[in-house]
Amino acid sequence: MDERKSRQDWLAAGLRALATKGPDGLRIMSIAKQLEVTKGSFYWHFSSLDAYLEGLSDHWEQSHTQEAIACVERMGGDAQTKLRHWFMGAAASDLVLDRAMRSWSLVHAKAEEVQKRVDQKRTDYLVALLRAAGRSKNEASTLGRWSYWAFVGYSTLEGQAVSEKEIRLILSVLAPN
Repeated sequence: MDERKSRQDWLAAGLRALATKGPDGLRIMSIAKQLEVTKGSFYWHFSSLDAYLEGLSDHWEQSHTQEAIACVERMGGDAQTKLRHWFMGAAASDLVLDRAMRSWSLVHAKAEEVQKRVDQKRTDYLVALLRAAGRSKNEASTLGRWSYWAFVGYSTLEGQAVSEKEIRLILSVLAPN
């Protein structure tokens, strides 16, 4: 067995377990088995299961919100271009994991706290982009909230992927030229 797994390895494995097995998959021994390490490897990086679950929530927030926003910002362009990048990225994201996190947040206080914070950050980012695209403060707030809520609904459904043509239509409504 390779005991040299990093904290990041454990966090990535935890997100995979959450996505595939739900909150019940977040067991030290089952994740250790998946990583082909012993339980001791876990305690090298985390003091307890609670510390791990907190780290897992924070890792999801960082990797699926903060890094997503930073990526869109690095890609550059005007507000409409950034909105397009945001929607394309959201449509291509791991919706299974988003559903699992939202489900977990219903039964775990730290996950709920992080989910609320993520929802607010994502909504705030959309609102800021809509403001930069020329929408009034009230319009941007309403459209930003509603488009995020639509994404949350979309993420709960297992259906056809959103096409680039559909995203162009959505953007033409949200931020017309």
